[in-house]
Amino acid sequence: MKYRIGMIGSGSISRSHTYGFDRLNTYYDDVQVEKAVICSPHITEEKAKDMGWNETANDWKKVVTRADIDVIDICAYDYLHYEIVKAAIANGKMVICEKPLADTYEQAMELAELARSKNIRATVCTNYRYIHAIRCIEHLVKSGELGDIRFIHGSFKMGWAIDPNGGMNWRLNHRYSPCGVLGDLGTHIIDLCRYIGLEFQDVCGMSEVYGKVRPEGDQLVTTESNELSAFTARFTNNALGNFEFSRVTMGSSGMMFEVHGTRGSVKYHKYDFNKLEVLIPHLYPDYKWDYGKIDAGEILPFDYKWDDGFNQMDTYTLLFYDFLMGSGKAPILEDGTECCRIIDTVLK
Repeated sequence: MKYRIGMIGSGSISRSHTYGFDRLNTYYDDVQVEKAVICSPHITEEKAKDMGWNETANDWKKVVTRADIDVIDICAYDYLHYEIVKAAIANGKMVICEKPLADTYEQAMELAELARSKNIRATVCTNYRYIHAIRCIEHLVKSGELGDIRFIHGSFKMGWAIDPNGGMNWRLNHRYSPCGVLGDLGTHIIDLCRYIGLEFQDVCGMSEVYGKVRPEGDQLVTTESNELSAFTARFTNNALGNFEFSRVTMGSSGMMFEVHGTRGSVKYHKYDFNKLEVLIPHLYPDYKWDYGKIDAGEILPFDYKWDDGFNQMDTYTLLFYDFLMGSGKAPILEDGTECCRIIDTVLK
């Protein structure tokens, strides 16, 4: 099966998606893609050629109506996701959408219902569930090796916006990124909790904007897009959770996710991409009193087909393959909707 892709957006994430499509074409025979058109007001013929796209466009509304396009891949600004997904589904296109799915829970529910009513396959790129070490955590939880889950701690912290007088960036502008760091980085952790089998029951959160007025060219622009957000949660199994997301914490080390149960605990730090810290005495007696670091491949064999290691962009390859093959393993719009529900509730 071969699918013709229309990509909307040409920012940094578009290169990651392009990598995923290229990797899929190289290593899989049962599904292939054609990079038919990349659409953006900012795309150049030179950049499109460098990325291997056949042609360029600057009006996404025309791209989603093209009869020769099978899949719309949305890498545009966050605030455009809802409108483009809705139009793509209405035109019968399969949809790949970057997170967050929409600006609000109500918008996300509308999109999920529209996809169901039209029997359109669509996915949200909560691709961190395809990190192999995260798959290992899911296995440990669902197999019972960690016992009853009592506590989850997740964080995704960066410091690039720590100067409140620093220049405006689209991720800091609520006109383009209404849900701020919670919608951007928080979506990944929220999805991982559900991926390993936990459903949110209650949340209580706080968010803050420190650079409320930032320079953009010759102007000063106000913003309400949160730069720091923290919340606690109770899950339906009565486990508790604590979560922090930031663009304004100096020296932060990216994403961290840890799960604590009655039989063991496991920690993941994204800077050690394919490793886990484990304290599971019945499985790893050498680490009975303190955490030990192991390769994720010792828990589950890697299942990718390439020989040059596994990195973050490879997660897109696995997600795209599952989605295009219709395996039922890729995230669906209902997953994106639940993330939007949690984000909405924390912000309110």
